[in-house]
Amino acid sequence: MYVCFHTVKMTTKDIGSRMNAVDKRPAPPGYSSLTSFTLKRAKLNDESGNFTGIQGDVDIEKLQKSVKRMPWLLNDDQVSNLEEPDSTKHLKTNISMENTLPKGVTRGCPACNTCQKVIACWHPDESCRPGVEYSHAFHPSPEEFKDIYQYIAKIRPKAEEHGICRIISPDSWKPPLIMQGNQFESCKFGTRVQQIDELKDVYSRRKLIAIIQKENLMDLDNGPSEFEFESGPEFTLQKFKSYAEQFRQYYFQKKDIFTQNKHWENVEGEYWRIVQNPTNQIQVLSAHNLEAKVIGSGFPLPSLDDDDDDDNQTEYMKSHWNLNKTPKLPGSLLAFDSANSALLTPRLDVGMCFSSICWNVEDHHLYSLNYLHLGASRILYGVPGKYRQKCEALIKKTFPEISRHRELFHKLVAQLSPSTLKSEGIPVYRCVQHAKQFVLIFPGAYYSGFDTDFSVSEKVNLATLDWLPHGQLTVEIYSEFHRKTSLSYDKMLIEAARQAAKST
Repeated sequence: MYVCFHTVKMTTKDIGSRMNAVDKRPAPPGYSSLTSFTLKRAKLNDESGNFTGIQGDVDIEKLQKSVKRMPWLLNDDQVSNLEEPDSTKHLKTNISMENTLPKGVTRGCPACNTCQKVIACWHPDESCRPGVEYSHAFHPSPEEFKDIYQYIAKIRPKAEEHGICRIISPDSWKPPLIMQGNQFESCKFGTRVQQIDELKDVYSRRKLIAIIQKENLMDLDNGPSEFEFESGPEFTLQKFKSYAEQFRQYYFQKKDIFTQNKHWENVEGEYWRIVQNPTNQIQVLSAHNLEAKVIGSGFPLPSLDDDDDDDNQTEYMKSHWNLNKTPKLPGSLLAFDSANSALLTPRLDVGMCFSSICWNVEDHHLYSLNYLHLGASRILYGVPGKYRQKCEALIKKTFPEISRHRELFHKLVAQLSPSTLKSEGIPVYRCVQHAKQFVLIFPGAYYSGFDTDFSVSEKVNLATLDWLPHGQLTVEIYSEFHRKTSLSYDKMLIEAARQAAKST
């Protein structure tokens, strides 16, 4: 290790006089020299740098990061970086960061940025549809459907085994879709561009390399770049629906496949072919986690004047399954954090064919309840919560670079095939959600999925008493990774205890 000192020009006389003055001063406490020593440059024997001789329970990774953030200390790695900034050679990857595949979709023209030209097409003979089991589907009776939290408690012992399940509402439950008419044609929302052929690992690896290059160049003022997808154009629901239908028509060419029973199987096989064995660059647009106020909730909201309520809608305004009401009901711990509007407000997803949700777990390992208002089927995959750590180990194995940036783990974008997870001993279950159906994701469960065509869905988080152990675990995990929390676990726990005391 080199220590940098400022160079000061002094004469021999000056040096002698200063040394005499220094000799007469008493050494500060703890700074008196006990023995003489000579500093020598050590020869390094391995890649761990100047820390090879450290013994005991010392976190070498943290120590290395600490030294990197001390610009007055130069270690050999930093000296070599000054001479040769490209230090990404250590990354064990044979994946080129430049996408050389031919473009299968071109978007935009001189006149507008919301048009597209679809060149690529379906490869039915190369289908990569994964062989996984289906998750459970439940059909509550009208009586069971009245109390959502009692019903979740009833099905949890069986449904939680798969991490995800489908709930099909009674035939009599037909809530009106509010986002129609003027709202459907005028309200605009932003989109994101997803490069499906890069979702397996190229997208995240490119981001990680950019972060590591910044660190090695000591550009520490700018934090790590987000893993968010590139921003796309704005659409209304009507125009996005037309855009999605045009893509599906030109890509699949055969119009009759979408009228067949289980047509989504064709889309599923093609989706995983693109992810695993791409032959073209495939760009699609998506809009995930839109705040309900952007285009409005699909469920009816109570008016300020009760006299103005439509009798036909009153039932659905009060329904436990109206996602505007669900997290605030008795039995929901989120109701005790009433000031947290971000968790209590539903969010919407708008997708087209191949729009993707990459593998992730809900913040704070909360429940997630999703309702598909309209459009084509969505295919989701779930991993039971008890396999969470095994799932994370596989993702870390896929991205060894993340070991240097553990705080970025939850931001990774990775769409690993269910077949890959199964080969590692991780069970995966398929859940095909059709319009007017709910999907419930359990605490700690990893899930992913994609749309088969245009769709609009709405979702909200839930927390019941059985979630509390998961909540405590996430508090510890977030603390370890210095990650911000989005709820107050202690407040919810205390308020739940008070409520229980009152009820007894």
